[in-house]
Amino acid sequence: MIDLDLDPETGLPRKMEMLIMTGLKNDQGKTAKGDAAFSDGIEHVVFRYDYELDHSELIEGFEIPRSAQKMLR
Repeated sequence: MIDLDLDPETGLPRKMEMLIMTGLKNDQGKTAKGDAAFSDGIEHVVFRYDYELDHSELIEGFEIPRSAQKMLR
């Protein structure tokens, strides 16, 4: 899930929240499918990221390292 809060005047994002959930494999090496992976009694992991975005100052771009580029594909 990605939730964006947009500035009504500029249309630029002010805040971004990402919620990433993943189910864990059981003893048989299988992961529950869909919403069942996140129900009570099923082991799962949740990551939540909150970003405050600031557009007040221009910054220069940066080169993404080659090893990171491979992971992003």
